[in-house]
Amino acid sequence: MKGRKAYAEFESRILDLYERGALTLNLLDRIAGQYSLVSMDSAGSRYLRARDGKDLHQICIELIDPAFPVAMRGSSDDHEEYWERELDKWEEIVHHRWNWRAYCTPFPIQSEQDDAA
Repeated sequence: MKGRKAYAEFESRILDLYERGALTLNLLDRIAGQYSLVSMDSAGSRYLRARDGKDLHQICIELIDPAFPVAMRGSSDDHEEYWERELDKWEEIVHHRWNWRAYCTPFPIQSEQDDAA
């Protein structure tokens, strides 16, 4: 499965489960685990939003780290610094929690270990 298609599928599945009230942390981790061998590419995003305005990143972050403040678009917390923190949190999740091997972001982060491999 190509990375963009896989990402779009993942995004759609998670938002659908969230909208139906069926998404749990355990289920999220199990679904994400199915993609650990796929080179996920966020360029496949369809920029879906739930009825409450949350996107894929926010839904996942809220389940995994309920203490992380999720800012809604147009709120007083909706600013560049917040979105940078959210992106950092998302990258932490996909790399360290779900062990996704490849993940395209606007500015990919490579560690020294990645360069040595």
